[in-house]
Amino acid sequence: MSITASLGRLSCGSSLLAGGPLCIILGALCFSTTGTVQALAPDGSHPLGIGALRMQIGALALWAWCACRHSLPAGLRHWQLRWLIPATLGLLGFQVFFFWGVQQAGVAVGTVTAIGFSPVMAAILARIILGERPARIWYPATALALAGLVLLNLGGSQGASTAALILPLLAGACYGAYFVFSKPLGRVHAPEHIMLLLCAGSGILLLPVHFCTPPLWLLQPQGLGMALYLGVVTAALAFSLTLAGLRRTPTAMAATLALVEPLGAACWGIFLLHEPVGGQELAGMGLLFGGVALLALGKKTEGTEPTEEREQSRPLTGKGAPQH
Repeated sequence: MSITASLGRLSCGSSLLAGGPLCIILGALCFSTTGTVQALAPDGSHPLGIGALRMQIGALALWAWCACRHSLPAGLRHWQLRWLIPATLGLLGFQVFFFWGVQQAGVAVGTVTAIGFSPVMAAILARIILGERPARIWYPATALALAGLVLLNLGGSQGASTAALILPLLAGACYGAYFVFSKPLGRVHAPEHIMLLLCAGSGILLLPVHFCTPPLWLLQPQGLGMALYLGVVTAALAFSLTLAGLRRTPTAMAATLALVEPLGAACWGIFLLHEPVGGQELAGMGLLFGGVALLALGKKTEGTEPTEEREQSRPLTGKGAPQH
């Protein structure tokens, strides 16, 4: 059984929170620890170098897990490259544009722009490429969550230029593309197999980053522990959970549910880093939580693929090859 199969089979009665959305929320909570852990990074570390190591260690962790289970992915001839290549490039583009964009636009404005734009782009691409149409409830729920996201980060948005927003917008577009193009892969491959290939492909393409910013900080115990945590928890586990949920959740809905990530990040910052919090931040967290809860507990999307219910009931086998 795959690492996400048990979670994918969870049932909560007739609630939409069963299985898919729950996996996406758990994956987003894993992602949400990234900023907190990076804040504890040793001197000399660089955001792009950390992002590259995250993909590379994540790929190694997934390979070790699959190898221990004697269930490595099948050869590339069993994969649909028309989905695999764009999904890999989307994940790669998000790593580059997000960390670069945060440097240019600032942490608050870069994060709001990238994360806020991703569900919008995912909905547009899913409609064009997959033929998915969001449920009516997606629109107010997403608007509520985005309003909360803006309120949560509004205090750090001063002084960002319009040109600086291009990179975070590209990051959001790339993340939306990763969501859309990886979904068809999830219908025939185990989530950890998909993420092994996506992380490995992104990690290989990001190798030149280490020549520009040598990761000498890995020689420190604090740096090594941080890198291992980011690779195993915020890449290998988080992405696998997200993909396990995505196969049971419409794409636009999944991208909005993933907005629980900044909510989790705010909570970690408050409780672990003792960051100050005021009424505006609390209001933003409330709106964000309300939007995600409304979507998670609402009715299922209309106009998804006719085969979706069959895909939901198909158990993950852990095999890398397509099932015929």
